Amino acid sequence: MGLEGEMDSSLSIRNLDEVLSNVLKPDEYVLSSEISPLTVPGENYGSIMVRVVINIKNRNTKNTRTLHAAGKLIPDNEIIKKVFDTQVTYKCEFYFYASIVPVLDEFLKRNGFPEGADFIAPFYGGRLNLHGGPEVDENAIILLQNLKQEGYITGQKRVGLDIPVAQTALDSLAKFHASGIGLRHLHPDVFESKLKPHFYCFTPYGLDKLVLASLIPVLEKSDKFSKAEVDVVKSVFAQNVKKLDVSEAWGTIIHYDSWVNNILYKLEGTKPVHSILVDFQVFDYGTPLNDVMFFLFSSIKQDLFESQIDNLLNYYYQGLVSNLKTLGVDISKFSRSSFDQEVKMAVQNYEYYHAMWMLQPIMHEAFKSVASLKDGTEDPTSWSTEHQNKVKDITRMCFDKGWL
Repeated sequence: MGLEGEMDSSLSIRNLDEVLSNVLKPDEYVLSSEISPLTVPGENYGSIMVRVVINIKNRNTKNTRTLHAAGKLIPDNEIIKKVFDTQVTYKCEFYFYASIVPVLDEFLKRNGFPEGADFIAPFYGGRLNLHGGPEVDENAIILLQNLKQEGYITGQKRVGLDIPVAQTALDSLAKFHASGIGLRHLHPDVFESKLKPHFYCFTPYGLDKLVLASLIPVLEKSDKFSKAEVDVVKSVFAQNVKKLDVSEAWGTIIHYDSWVNNILYKLEGTKPVHSILVDFQVFDYGTPLNDVMFFLFSSIKQDLFESQIDNLLNYYYQGLVSNLKTLGVDISKFSRSSFDQEVKMAVQNYEYYHAMWMLQPIMHEAFKSVASLKDGTEDPTSWSTEHQNKVKDITRMCFDKGWL
């Protein structure tokens, strides 16, 4: 996928020493930097991603070192800014890395996880602007470790992930969710003061209506669905209820956009050993099953989806409960029957709807940007056979399992 907008070849990051103040050692300064488009996995539809190679020098020893960073800039396209509510979502992501991750990291390290929040890319620094105000402007920057330099890769969005890679992603989601559940149960005052003020309810700005116009004919033309079932799908899109019924036990911080492009993984030989979650523009408060069900619907290889979804749900559940036990959380509230109810509520309330409209950019081979849908230069109705089969398989499963 290309970047959202053309990148100025003369682009530079002003006052880079200040941005990196927490990374630079005493007597170090930025000697030079090189910026280029970041075309590696992990880029997203709502921002411009750049590769930043930063050369650092020590004034006393004259030694130099190089920092490899991935930078997130605001989009220059006004439609994209409106669709993604950039003034809010960029600010949320900045505070996620600058304020929330340190809280989760410290909580995990103090409670049985010495590696801390290793499911998040290391944060090098960032800002919203040059003057310290609350507005996000063209000088905004979020700098993270460039995970490609550490050997991380991503899957192909239209193909999906195999089971071993999916399990590493679920491992990271389970630790992320457990950190939020544990913090909320054991230190509710910290959760309320440090995390909750930054939660944000994102809506897709009418893209769901474009997708529904294509989805319903696909279901109606299929012999897999009754008229009553098609009517249920229509009602799900009409309600778009998203955040209803977050239970007292299960509520936690969630990613809300956990699909292939936002999950990077590392291999040792051919074995996946670790995954990192990226792109926290729309993180929120909800059930962890929001993330899990969206991930399973959007990101598993289609030939494995139906046969493996129960096994993957079991895998995630066992990992989450194990993490909660390590943190010292009373797990009596987290029964398997309670978990199954969370699955159903997540699918009904948002994740079926979420998966259906997000499959547009995921499955559309030539999809370039959300702006192309909004300005009419891209046809949202041109669904491939593969795309149609995927939405039919997901929809059929949801009815068969009683999730819709």
